[in-house]
Amino acid sequence: MYDQWSCDRVVHIGDLVDFHAISYHQKQFGLESIEKEMDDARSQVAVLTDRFPNVDYLIGNHSALPSRQAQDVGLPPSMLKSLSQMMDLPDGWNIHPRHHDLIIDDVIYRHGDKGRSNQQNAAYLNAQNEFRSVVQGHYHAQAGVVYGANHLTRFFGLQVGCGTDPRSLYMEYNKTYSKRPILGCGIVLDGEYATFEPLPLESYR
Repeated sequence: MYDQWSCDRVVHIGDLVDFHAISYHQKQFGLESIEKEMDDARSQVAVLTDRFPNVDYLIGNHSALPSRQAQDVGLPPSMLKSLSQMMDLPDGWNIHPRHHDLIIDDVIYRHGDKGRSNQQNAAYLNAQNEFRSVVQGHYHAQAGVVYGANHLTRFFGLQVGCGTDPRSLYMEYNKTYSKRPILGCGIVLDGEYATFEPLPLESYR
């Protein structure tokens, strides 16, 4: 997609790592320790960073789990490793804090765990509130773009789906939902045009 659309910038919408072993949710039987999870994650992330050495990364609710757990027991951020250190991220990866709004070409990029939520077309609802275009993730089963306009401007809300493997034990909890994850990525051109590119269904059915 990067080459097909002649992209010149990459935004990772967040939650690069699940951090299942230290999550607040019920743990899944059959999964390894946090050390094994991190080792596996680093190997997967290395493939991504090799392909995309320069990325704007938005910390999401899963990415923030180490700091959230530390805060619960009173540990300050100064006593923690950064996400870059934990995941061996290259210098070209610019890490933005949780709930940050990254502005590119007057379009807001955010993870998606802020603003209006738990509703269909969440990105579009947030775009209406912000009076500007919004790109977000967070909701695994939401993907696509909706445009809106008034007498002054046109804007869009783009949900970028997700990149998780729904067959993984880490996603076992998701089987209780009727809506399934939609894999793919979003494309934005000059802040004016947006589209969602789905991964072929056969790749992860």
